[in-house]
Amino acid sequence: MANKDFVKVKVLDLPGVGGGCACSNPSLTPEYAAMLQQKVAELKAALEENYPGKTGVEYVDLRENLAEKESELGQLLAAKKYPPPLVVIDGTPKFAGSIQVKKIVKEVGTVLS
Repeated sequence: MANKDFVKVKVLDLPGVGGGCACSNPSLTPEYAAMLQQKVAELKAALEENYPGKTGVEYVDLRENLAEKESELGQLLAAKKYPPPLVVIDGTPKFAGSIQVKKIVKEVGTVLS
């Protein structure tokens, strides 16, 4: 694998993909949204700390970005093939269902090396 000098991490989210109301679907609650944004912020900070200037993190809510939802990766969530959030590293889906900061940092390190 070629040595990379910048890695793009995208967090695709589709709140409510489980269907139903917020009472049966925690991803529709404000608490979930706040927790997810906190995790994205933690991820940004951890990646910047470990690989200064070599990473970019983008959060995408597929309800607000239809072009992204229609993309191949967006369809993985829309078709319920993976649970949200889906963490995509340099265009490859790597983690689904949660944002595991330490694992993502390690994976990005592998891609950068």
